[in-house]
Amino acid sequence: MGRRINGHTTEAGFSLIEVLVALTILAIGLLGLALLQTTAIKGNAIASKSSFATQIAQDKLEWFRNQAWTAVTSSNSGTITDNVTAATVYATLPGNPGGDNVLVGGTTYYRVWAVRPNTADTLRTVTVWACWLDDKGAWHNVMLSSDLANL
Repeated sequence: MGRRINGHTTEAGFSLIEVLVALTILAIGLLGLALLQTTAIKGNAIASKSSFATQIAQDKLEWFRNQAWTAVTSSNSGTITDNVTAATVYATLPGNPGGDNVLVGGTTYYRVWAVRPNTADTLRTVTVWACWLDDKGAWHNVMLSSDLANL
């Protein structure tokens, strides 16, 4: 039984409409949080793949620093030219880009490199691409470049 205030009976609690509105607002908020969580997971996966690609590209540059000057050559002279772009590198993948590849967690990373000497061949610019194909079929790459001197 309700309380009497100024001759009127009042009931304590919430009406059914108020409860339904509150539940609807709560459901919309929880769906927003779920969407945010899935977006964060996808972003972390992309960042992880990009970090690994950067690591294997850096490993190849370090490998070149420890090689004899005559071993510093492009991965495939037939597909890597002076006007190389990411599109021409992708066109040879996963065929025979002449580089190497690494399989990690179901993702294959293709690593190719181009070496461009200066006119006197005392300095060579080494560019390494680490490329991978995502779940939707889109190519991604990391490109690192370094200059090596013949000392």
